Amino acid sequence: MYKTSLSGGLFAAFVSIPVISQAQATLGAGLIAVPQFEGSSDYRIMAVPSLSFSNEKISVRTVGPGIEMDLLSSRAVDVGPILRYNFGREDSNIDNAQVSALPDIAAGIEFGGYAQVNFPVGGFKTFLSPRVSAVQGVQGGASGTQFEASLGLLRLQGDWTLGARAATTYADGQYMNTNFGVGAGRASGLAAFNASAGIKDAGLSVFANYKINDRVSLTGVAGYKVLMGDAASSPIVSVAGQKEQMFLSLSVGFNF
Repeated sequence: MYKTSLSGGLFAAFVSIPVISQAQATLGAGLIAVPQFEGSSDYRIMAVPSLSFSNEKISVRTVGPGIEMDLLSSRAVDVGPILRYNFGREDSNIDNAQVSALPDIAAGIEFGGYAQVNFPVGGFKTFLSPRVSAVQGVQGGASGTQFEASLGLLRLQGDWTLGARAATTYADGQYMNTNFGVGAGRASGLAAFNASAGIKDAGLSVFANYKINDRVSLTGVAGYKVLMGDAASSPIVSVAGQKEQMFLSLSVGFNF
């Protein structure tokens, strides 16, 4: 039996993991290339760990800079909490002089939950998975609420697991103004801007996982999204950055 999940958002995917009576764990590490801040045209490369664990009752996995737990043993429905790290925006990590002159946004923690339904399509090797999630900033510079809706497609093909997911995100005014607002009289030279709630982005991600043997697997992920609404109109993006955002990652996992 397979518990199938594919996460939306910038950090786009995690590999299907089996739900079996005996516990199974996967540890891994990889490299990711992400924008220096949301809306940046400059990128940074980071090393990241990965982890998944499952038994007949629950599963836990890392998804990008966060952790998700599935509290249901059914492969048809996934429901559980999300705990995510928000890197914030610090001038020491930003190449653009205008944005680095803006006040820092401290790193913080986001907490929320998700629900996903997995429909088999043409047998039990292809799954269609609508998903909704919500996260709220609860600590540090993370603030505001984001709601995401997405639709994923997952295919199991021999030693390969292939997937794609389209997603869109709505953010409240607090999140938007924290990340895309510009105060008057700032030394950045950017025009004052107040960002309001609305659709923040829409994007598509794809991933492929290849099982080299029973112990080792490789995973590649590529994502593309476009900032929309006030996020795209903000001078942080329209003047000092760009609305098109990409994400790439490559990782290796070891099964136990």
